[in-house]
Amino acid sequence: MQKHNVKILMITPFAKVQRGNSLTATRIKTGLIDRGFAIDLLSLEDHNWREQLQLALRQSAYSLVHGFHALHFGQVLQSEPAIRELPVVLTTTGTDIYYDLWGVQKNIVVEAMQAVQKIVLFNDDFHHILLTAFPEFQNKMTTIPQGVYLEKGIVKTRQEFGFLSDEFIFVLPSGLRPVKNIELAIDALTLLHQEHSVIRLLIIGAVIDKQYSYSIINRIRDLPWITYLGEIPHDQMASTLTLGDVVLNTSHSEGQPQAVLEAMSLGKPCILTAVPGNLNLIQEGREGFYVKNREDLLLAAQTMVNSPALREEMGLSARQLIETRFTLPQELDAYSRLYQEMIGINTFDI
Repeated sequence: MQKHNVKILMITPFAKVQRGNSLTATRIKTGLIDRGFAIDLLSLEDHNWREQLQLALRQSAYSLVHGFHALHFGQVLQSEPAIRELPVVLTTTGTDIYYDLWGVQKNIVVEAMQAVQKIVLFNDDFHHILLTAFPEFQNKMTTIPQGVYLEKGIVKTRQEFGFLSDEFIFVLPSGLRPVKNIELAIDALTLLHQEHSVIRLLIIGAVIDKQYSYSIINRIRDLPWITYLGEIPHDQMASTLTLGDVVLNTSHSEGQPQAVLEAMSLGKPCILTAVPGNLNLIQEGREGFYVKNREDLLLAAQTMVNSPALREEMGLSARQLIETRFTLPQELDAYSRLYQEMIGINTFDI
């Protein structure tokens, strides 16, 4: 490990609740610290984050500020404009592009993107979305796919979760909020369960939107073939995802579904909604299937259940895809090079 005279301030909307932003920021921070960077992480979940931020800026000579999520970071820039005096990189994470950029708080998002020197996107498709409306951002944008990192936690068996060895488990790792469209999985798999009583749906994720969560939990209360685990520590994700036969993502839109990438790294084929953030993640029919509605999802799920050889082949392809395009070293290399470009330091241990 080579030490660098570089101190970074990372600002994330979430660090405690397990959401995409928190996992991404923590993963990048930990990886870059291992490479010799000094990094402070500030979470906007803290009630006194403004005071923490002002103190940090007074006491530390930061070389760069790295923000996550354009709307939340834009609010930080409005609160503490002194950040603009430093080089700033912004990692967009999904809802900021697909919802906030076109919503009532659009001006905050646009101002944030105007203020920063670099905008990181998870895949190249996002470039088109931004350039169509904001061609002036072209030279700011760069693509850095997420890397997969799964800790090795305690291994648990299906029996410990109450599943039988011959049951077929669809696993849906997702926080409970409307954009995740959990009801699509329930609707389609309810029909499949009428044909195949051995199927199970395992939902993993935190309660995020209380009203939506209540409706989902209330709906599945009388469906014993559906299990909702709630939020689990990330060091238990590998063991839990391993329980599944197929991983699902039913979102209306995505940034880049980290939990799906994690499951694919374990050899799990996927079924994804054909929406921005999911599209072009896989090759249709190779690592899994894209679906647009309940009927598509039912057909894809039937194929997975009825074709074990195809399912195994897709799982192998899924693992190979992650090992080729979504590794943690690749992600850390890209951020190290980006920092080098922005700060002008020539000796990075990448």
